[in-house]
Amino acid sequence: MESRFRSRYGRLAITRAALVVFLVFAAAIAAVVFTLDLSARHSNRQEARTELASTARVAASTFSTMRANLRTRVSELAASASLQQAVLGKNEAQLRSFATSHDARIDLRGRSFGMLPKKPRVMATATLARRGHAVARVTMAVPMDRSLLAVLQSATPMPKHAALVLVQHGRLIAGGPAGTHIEVGARQIEVAGVAFYSTDTNLGAANASLVAVEPVSAVSARVNAYRRRLLFVAAITLALAAGLATRLARPVARVFADLARLTRQAQTDGLTNLANRRTLDERLDDEVEHARRLGTHVGFVIADIDDFKSINDSYGHQTGDEVLRRVAQAFAQAVRELDLPGRYGGEEIALVLPGTNLTGARALAEKIRKNLEELSVTTAEGTPLKVTASFGAACFPAQPTVEALVAAADAALYDAKRTGKNRVVTATAKRKSRANSAAADAPVTA
Repeated sequence: MESRFRSRYGRLAITRAALVVFLVFAAAIAAVVFTLDLSARHSNRQEARTELASTARVAASTFSTMRANLRTRVSELAASASLQQAVLGKNEAQLRSFATSHDARIDLRGRSFGMLPKKPRVMATATLARRGHAVARVTMAVPMDRSLLAVLQSATPMPKHAALVLVQHGRLIAGGPAGTHIEVGARQIEVAGVAFYSTDTNLGAANASLVAVEPVSAVSARVNAYRRRLLFVAAITLALAAGLATRLARPVARVFADLARLTRQAQTDGLTNLANRRTLDERLDDEVEHARRLGTHVGFVIADIDDFKSINDSYGHQTGDEVLRRVAQAFAQAVRELDLPGRYGGEEIALVLPGTNLTGARALAEKIRKNLEELSVTTAEGTPLKVTASFGAACFPAQPTVEALVAAADAALYDAKRTGKNRVVTATAKRKSRANSAAADAPVTA
């Protein structure tokens, strides 16, 4: 069975079928791997942004708590009896001591005691009043710098490679190169040539925003382990597909061969192995339309085997079939690769000759006619049989339509038969006129 199959379909066909099956499997696996990888990367990015948003919210909440504590501290300081006595007694030494020990600034009647951190900073102020009039103001501040970020980061759970930066008016003020422009609200930013995913939240103080960032490379690296496992599974699946392809190669090759055979049967004549009438008509329509667009020629030749009915009657249909096969072989061997020989009907064989004028069509027909004169077919009784044929040739655009072209070639064939057979006749102006008249007078059938 194996040897019969290989002899019928060939090793090349089996190999080709196995390759087709493998490529189909490989394409399906590649599509699945690509889809899963794309989904994993998308989910990973979404997860990273969600984590960064949570980080920014928690850090902002911590900042709000620190700011509330700052307001509480400054209120407690302003309410202390010792400070109020120093203010009422205008004791500058005590006021200076209070300001220094509490990192505060006390403003009293145009004078200030103590220093505040440099801007940018977060401040809280309390006022000391007497009889409804402000007599002093106490201010405390926290600088918006790396120390503040350190406190916020220590109190905020965040991804391994994430960080916090402070931005004011679109400029980085802490957590990176100072003065670097940051596009607040962007989902991805670049700092010092490194791309980061980012999520920000407004702190509501000093026009500042807190931005949680994580390097794009670090986020992408999270799926590397998954991608390695995915590729490993894909490689194993591909290896299994290769094994399965070899098993499916033979039935697939058989299907391909059957499809090719059916296609050939639909396009060729079973006896002569030339194109059938339907294929000839379709090709002639296409070539004439193509020549009309490009302004070129199409030659058309019809040949009829002389005295073919006598051959069948005298020697039998088997001899007639052999004559048809040998004549068809002579036609196939004489034409170019772009020409199309075909069985037009009965003992008639036609040629569609793209790019060939009437002179070229006549020359080819004459060549085939001479070759047929040298052809000898042996009958079933062993008698050598000579074969001749008559030819009619026409050309587009001398014949302006497919119908006129076929009618003119057929009329020329009729003249070749009428004037002695075994000859080539081309469509003259007279024949063209007669062919057009015959085509016009022909009955129309539904």
